[in-house]
Amino acid sequence: MSRKIPVPVIAVVSDVLAVNYTHARIDYFMEVADIACNGPFGNKLEKARTYLRTANDKAADPLATLGKVITEFMEVNSSGYASDTSLDPEREKIRKVLGEHGLAYIKGGYIGTIGVTAVSKTLQDIIRARDLSGLQTEFDRIYENVESDPASAVTATCALLESLFKTYIEDEKLEMPSEQSVKPLWKVLRKDLNLDAAIVDDDDLRAILSGLAAIVEGIGSLRTHKGSAHGRGKTTYKLKPRHARLAAHAAFTLASFVLEAWAERGQ
Repeated sequence: MSRKIPVPVIAVVSDVLAVNYTHARIDYFMEVADIACNGPFGNKLEKARTYLRTANDKAADPLATLGKVITEFMEVNSSGYASDTSLDPEREKIRKVLGEHGLAYIKGGYIGTIGVTAVSKTLQDIIRARDLSGLQTEFDRIYENVESDPASAVTATCALLESLFKTYIEDEKLEMPSEQSVKPLWKVLRKDLNLDAAIVDDDDLRAILSGLAAIVEGIGSLRTHKGSAHGRGKTTYKLKPRHARLAAHAAFTLASFVLEAWAERGQ
């Protein structure tokens, strides 16, 4: 399930919108974000709060909806000039309250977990465009757990790759391996997409493709040894959020490349 907008974030964003915009402009922002909410609302502050609470209750992805609501405020200066910094203190209020909840605004109207990269945003855009619901579920699980439960985030990272590889194998009508874990699945996909480093003549590309194989190997092993899917022995290395982010961002890079290669072959 997608994360809801934290109550303190609703409070700060609503206050900022109420101070800087008219009733009509606030209505416009909410309409752009596809938030349907009937009044009466009272003042501008209560109106904005009601809209955002409705997004939490009804939107499929409340944080994505919030990103759409504040895009213009976060990116467009009031005078139209790039040198205009009049809104910077107000923007900082929003950045601060988002940061207090492990979130960050990313240019383009995206609200992501702190540490998110442009690669992960690109991957999520592709997932949504192609309606890859299985991948979206694991993508959400990664960011829901990366700070609070890194082991679960690692498990979700491996599951994201498994879901992608299975989707490819099924859609391309290839033979599914008897063991449907990430490494055997990768071998089938790698062969079909010609991503095997052994068959590439260029030394530089061979090195990069070997790195992709190492990502699959490493994530699969990390999930087995340190993830939440298996019992742990006496001695374990304590996973931290930075380790989970490393695994996730490596997987995002691999998944984005696979999806692009897949799409290019279909053209």
